[in-house]
Amino acid sequence: MRKTFLAAGTAAFALGLTGIAQAQDEPTSTLSVSLSPSKAGTSKKPKATKLVLKIKNNATSQTASQLKIVVPKGITLSTKDFKTCSVSKLANQGPAACDKKSQIGPTTVANALAGVSGTAPSPVKFNVTPYATGAKTIAFYLKLGDGAITGVATGKISGNALTVKIPENPAQQLPAGVYNGLVDITANLWSKGGKSLVKINSCPKSKKLTFKNTITFVNNPGPPAVPTHTATADVKCS
Repeated sequence: MRKTFLAAGTAAFALGLTGIAQAQDEPTSTLSVSLSPSKAGTSKKPKATKLVLKIKNNATSQTASQLKIVVPKGITLSTKDFKTCSVSKLANQGPAACDKKSQIGPTTVANALAGVSGTAPSPVKFNVTPYATGAKTIAFYLKLGDGAITGVATGKISGNALTVKIPENPAQQLPAGVYNGLVDITANLWSKGGKSLVKINSCPKSKKLTFKNTITFVNNPGPPAVPTHTATADVKCS
């Protein structure tokens, strides 16, 4: 009996260690990317492409404050194909106040958990629509549920990086002191009539373009277990 008990205890302990190892092996975040079309142009005549990018956060009890998306050298980011709408107009008057030609992609969805610092987090959903707001800036208009609560996440293009600031209200906290945890977000930047925020000017010998995203987390209210996490994804090109 004693040997049986010890054997059972050892097996249970081993299974517990396996579970811990699996939890530790799971990445904090993942990234998936698609380009359509994926055939490159040239530096003088880059080809417009539709970029669909999905970020999944596995550390859903942590609150994200920033996304930094770094595109490979063969990709350029520019708003020059579009009209622009100021951030203040978008935030205060909504998309109806903006020129329709300033919209750079369709509405997608960001999923989150509300009240992650409490005992019973609940799912919430934001509709997310991208707009060009300046020569090197874009913004994502956020609409929660029926649209009574809205916000704007601002993005800045610098070289081959797009940094998006997630607003405290309503995306990080709602109401103040009640923290949200990002579950996933999909960005769809379309290509229409040769116009796009994203263009391909070259394809490397590897026939592979590597994208990178870094999530920054903030206190909610305690410090995050993982302050930042970077994930990468490859896309074939020709």
